[in-house]
Amino acid sequence: MKMKKKTGYILYIVIVLGLCLVPFAGMLFRPTTQTTENKKMTEWPVFFQESGINIHFFEEAGNYFSDHFAFRQELVEADAQIRSNVFEVSAVDSVIVGKNDWIYYEATLDDYQHKNGVSERMLFNIAHNLSLMQQYTETLGKTFLFTIAPNKNSLYDENMPERYRYQIAENSDAERLKPWLEREQVNYLDLFDLFEQQEEVLYYARDSHWNQKGAVLVYQAMMEACGLDYEDYEALGYDVVKDYFGDLNLMLYPLGAKPEEDARYRKEFNWSYVQGADVTDQYIQTTCAEGKQNLLMYRDSFGNSMIPYMAQTFSQAAFSQIVPYPMTDLITAAPDVVILEKVERHLQTLGKVPPLMSAPIRILQQEMSVSEGNTTLALTKEGSYWKFSGIADAQLETDSRIYLYVNDGTNAGTYEAFCVEASENGVVSDYGYQMYLSEIMLNGSAFDVSVIAETKDGFLIIYEGTVGQ
Repeated sequence: MKMKKKTGYILYIVIVLGLCLVPFAGMLFRPTTQTTENKKMTEWPVFFQESGINIHFFEEAGNYFSDHFAFRQELVEADAQIRSNVFEVSAVDSVIVGKNDWIYYEATLDDYQHKNGVSERMLFNIAHNLSLMQQYTETLGKTFLFTIAPNKNSLYDENMPERYRYQIAENSDAERLKPWLEREQVNYLDLFDLFEQQEEVLYYARDSHWNQKGAVLVYQAMMEACGLDYEDYEALGYDVVKDYFGDLNLMLYPLGAKPEEDARYRKEFNWSYVQGADVTDQYIQTTCAEGKQNLLMYRDSFGNSMIPYMAQTFSQAAFSQIVPYPMTDLITAAPDVVILEKVERHLQTLGKVPPLMSAPIRILQQEMSVSEGNTTLALTKEGSYWKFSGIADAQLETDSRIYLYVNDGTNAGTYEAFCVEASENGVVSDYGYQMYLSEIMLNGSAFDVSVIAETKDGFLIIYEGTVGQ
């Protein structure tokens, strides 16, 4: 009896060890070489480096095995199916398993719950920076339009897990931003209101983006907001196809992802690529013989599905994901229309990373007083621009603008800065500022600078000094 029991233990241990060795041994004939996860697969580490032995070799080798062990995708799929179907939880941290086969992006949870909202100063920064972009665009005789792509659960939350369905604050950052956009007179297209007016669900159930019918809705709304003619795709009709595999779908179920239905409009497109080869490319240029006028669209992944419709409408179009936005594109792409689309969950970027453009000249005729404090100023060279940046230390209002008077010894001028979040010595402040001046506008490399803040009582000089060498 004892012998049989001992034999059973040994057999159990052998089976468990054998199962554990299968993923490792299987790498000899079937290693995992591709992944549906949004990351680069680890490469096999080098033991001997130019500087000597790689002390992280075994750690890196472990990471390599974690990415490449045999049957990885199958095991990930099995784990995902068990967790979602049995326990109704996600096997992937970045994905939320919802009801009725819906899945959501975890990174949108703070926006959905109105949690960790930005400061009112940050909302001003975003709106103010957009207004400066718009002013620059309009001085060149071009149309500017800004819009926010709503997170899926901001529009369709009925399938969110009950444990997540609550809001901490009354309004989301996007809702709080809207009055600031109106105050700064930014030409804004409200897609939240547009989608809420539609009876049909226009986002994918297993993807984070709007579907093709949603893309057409946004395309037409953008054209109307810019006062342009557009193709009525709904009048052309469409076929329903079930061949779309969403981003969240593939992340959660690498092998068992289910295709979704989508609309395929009955339109023969004849636009073509001039630069780039796919809508996911960082920078794309297109041309269309039937199109009219030129377009520059700063977009993220929500703009990808709109590219065919936009490219068909405009004679020349440029679609860019490059950040910071290089406003020299307004010269090189020669657009008639500039559209900036930003997804809701990345709104803060507009108050952290301003566009790359020379600061606008301002004339301040009021008298100024001096306020002592710890305002900082740094000067760096970035390409063909001088970059002035720092943090304002004064009793400023939420909507205080910041200006810099710059004297290079020959010429002097006052310029308006972008308002940004900045960090110095571990301290983060929404009262940072940043300004670019083209090197052709300044002589030398040392400048006398005054940092000026606008308050309800007038203008305050909060820094005076010389920077550069």
